[in-house]
Amino acid sequence: MSKKSTVRKKQEYQDRYIIRMQGGKTGLVEATSKMDINEFRVFMTMLTMVLPDDEDFIEYEIRTQDIIKLYSLSDDGRYYEAIREAAERLFNKKFVIYEKKEDGEIYRTTIHLIDETSEPVKESEQNRIRLKFNPKLKPYLLQLQKEYLTIDVRNIASIQSPNSVKLYLILRHQYNLGNRKVKYSLVRLREILAITDSEYPLYGNFKQKIIQKGIKDLEKYTDLVVSKFEEEKVGRAVDKVIFHLGEKDVPVHLTGMTKKITRQVIKSSNGNIVISTSTPEYQLVEEVENTTELVDDGTTVETTAVESSLIDKLYLQVKEFNITKSTLNKWIEELPMEQIQLGIEYVLQKIQSGESIKNIGGYLNTVVRNPSLLEEKKAKIEDEAKAVQVVQESQVAKQQERAQEALKGALKARYFQRRLDLVNSLIRQDETIAYRIMETLRVENEQSAPSILAELALKNYKVDTANPNSLDEFVHNFEVGGIFQGYVLEKVLHWNAKDFELLKQEFIPQAKKVGLNVNALL
Repeated sequence: MSKKSTVRKKQEYQDRYIIRMQGGKTGLVEATSKMDINEFRVFMTMLTMVLPDDEDFIEYEIRTQDIIKLYSLSDDGRYYEAIREAAERLFNKKFVIYEKKEDGEIYRTTIHLIDETSEPVKESEQNRIRLKFNPKLKPYLLQLQKEYLTIDVRNIASIQSPNSVKLYLILRHQYNLGNRKVKYSLVRLREILAITDSEYPLYGNFKQKIIQKGIKDLEKYTDLVVSKFEEEKVGRAVDKVIFHLGEKDVPVHLTGMTKKITRQVIKSSNGNIVISTSTPEYQLVEEVENTTELVDDGTTVETTAVESSLIDKLYLQVKEFNITKSTLNKWIEELPMEQIQLGIEYVLQKIQSGESIKNIGGYLNTVVRNPSLLEEKKAKIEDEAKAVQVVQESQVAKQQERAQEALKGALKARYFQRRLDLVNSLIRQDETIAYRIMETLRVENEQSAPSILAELALKNYKVDTANPNSLDEFVHNFEVGGIFQGYVLEKVLHWNAKDFELLKQEFIPQAKKVGLNVNALL
């Protein structure tokens, strides 16, 4: 069970990309909902903070930069206001779900997405917001047991159309269920996407702007592809649409993260495995010597000396366990090279440790084809890199925060001193101010219930026996500081408000520059 907390901050869960939601006819995946792309991004970011063993919702704190980082958006200021406004708009968003009630009847149920939102009052802190899911969504997001959709949000990070995001969710769910051919009526598809009859009333427009655009977005940005699209007609009108689904070999969120070498086994020539190597989008890390081989059908392919040497080494490691070259050929054709190496190393270590394995060849084939070792290694490397990054970012953030606070403190100190200088100047220009203050102080203390400030100000006033009731005596008490100084500031500020307002306006641009709330300039 996860640790109980009242607030969960996205900045502490930066490495969480997985989201889960209830599927099925009565789940959220096919629930009617209407969001723009920024609202989707905030909603999906919240979902990455919901842990599988959570039993209840808590407040989820999201900073604008969390979403910018998660979706690799441009950090040039364009998204800050848009994302903050999108988070606020989620309060009015809802899901329409069809569910069977206790009387056996199907009901159309409307559930609001967000129960409450909280935003800091302090202007300098308004780059973050706290949101809390509606408790009625618990059956659809918490303690999920069956038919739920799990995706990595990085697969939809680059999609700009909210309809394409929604189309991905419903088709990805169907694919995960094992359905490679999915049929939807136009009425149902419009209902899921929350597209009214007045929007794209002609099927041709709906097909072009929603369906075909969605198919292109899935092909370009996600791990899912629509290999074929069909239409079913009733008379001359299209009534249903059919999506034929497939999956890309490499998840979208993994492409571009490493320099990938594309390998393809062309043919076995004289017992030697020939590999074609290409790098359509990336350059090899280092130059290697190329060799050319002629396979049986006369096709010339390039292979590198490094790769040939590696393949020979792998074969020498496994041939004694009845692993044939054709089996190794299949591994290389179907699996990442690093996964093959890890699987072989894992089994060899077990053998060297003395562990008894009845069918080493069969066990070796099973282990090599299991991606868990590679995933664990990548996860470990990624976790270590992230841990270092978190420490570095934390140190930098703390240094920046300390520097910023120092700038704020220095500015406040300068502003306070300028106010004291202004009071001193006003008093010396007009001595009546001092006498007026002392008379006001005397009158206030003669009242039956004087203010604490007036009472303490008079009590702390030190009389100069050599020069009593003089301007120098007054100025000295003011410059000493303390309660009397505060009393004088209050009175002079009230009587000469325009002079102090001019001083404040002079400091406001500096305050904004260092992130100091203008209200701090009293």
